Amino acid sequence: MTNKQKALIAGILIVLALIIIISYLSYVGISEDPEKAEEVTVAAENYIDETFDQPMHVVDTLIDQTGIYDPFHYAAIVELEEHDDFRVLVYEHNEANEYQDSYVAEVWEHELETLLTPEIKKRFGQDSVEELWLTYPKDIGYQLGIDHQDVPSLQGQDANPIIRLTLNRGKTDDDEQQLEELVEWMQNELKIPGGNITLSFNDGALIFGDKNIRESF
Repeated sequence: MTNKQKALIAGILIVLALIIIISYLSYVGISEDPEKAEEVTVAAENYIDETFDQPMHVVDTLIDQTGIYDPFHYAAIVELEEHDDFRVLVYEHNEANEYQDSYVAEVWEHELETLLTPEIKKRFGQDSVEELWLTYPKDIGYQLGIDHQDVPSLQGQDANPIIRLTLNRGKTDDDEQQLEELVEWMQNELKIPGGNITLSFNDGALIFGDKNIRESF
């Protein structure tokens, strides 16, 4: 075996070792810590007993490895017994170092989805919506000092949602204009002061698919 062949084999082995190490570290990074999950679950159960009058219980835990939710890393997923399709996150706030809940954010997300869906279907087609995902800051209730027992409408509130709309088709010539008009509608009709919205397309293309359209307002 020549020196060149030995160097090539050594290089391949080094690359494989790096891939294995990176994969292992990534796995460890996204794996849930059972002790932490149990700690959050117990603390959340105590929190909901002290904070809410309505029957609620922890059904699971959430670990945020993508940084979508700034206020926390671990959260308990809490379900309302009377509304099993409505879930709330209970978490220890990263900065406040106290347990909080996402009740206000969940209420506004449900309200915004209800208001937006008919307008989106009118503009982009009744059967074109593949997914509508949206979120408010999970600690928005605490930021604005809103009590979960008296949550106002989202309209006119100083809160900026993040919205992602996916259509089950490719891009058409007027999609960008329709998105701009949708943003204007949210600002004028819903009094939403700002936010971010992304329009994406699922046209089935493996490569060279239509680019997303993004609007910040």
